[in-house]
Amino acid sequence: MKINSKNERKKFLELNIKDMGSYALVTYNNHIRPIWIHRYENWDENGDWFLEAPCELKKYKFKNQDDATIREFVEVTWDDDHMEEGIEYIKSMTRDGWLYEIDCPQVAPFLPDVLDDLTLISEGYCLEWILNNQ
Repeated sequence: MKINSKNERKKFLELNIKDMGSYALVTYNNHIRPIWIHRYENWDENGDWFLEAPCELKKYKFKNQDDATIREFVEVTWDDDHMEEGIEYIKSMTRDGWLYEIDCPQVAPFLPDVLDDLTLISEGYCLEWILNNQ
């Protein structure tokens, strides 16, 4: 969606981001960038605040991607109440012997007020986009 002002962007994000945030592809200055938009609920008297962060891909060797190895990894890194969710997540973030993580460091706001396009996307789509475009 084309965004013509900071206020228009805030209204779009309020309507479309219901949880703590969303990944997005933003186009401005003839560049497309993957970002994470974090929603800070009830930030001040004006309501919610949305802070953007650039997406940086990290990767870790994860050669053995069979179910038993993934389960063992999740048992060490996730709490017991979310084992199955963790297994599915790790499976979705592994490719060709690598486990990927999308790191989104907090930085000062950097997006211009006018955006050529703002499209909210899933984490899986963000990973694929980064792998195919950077």
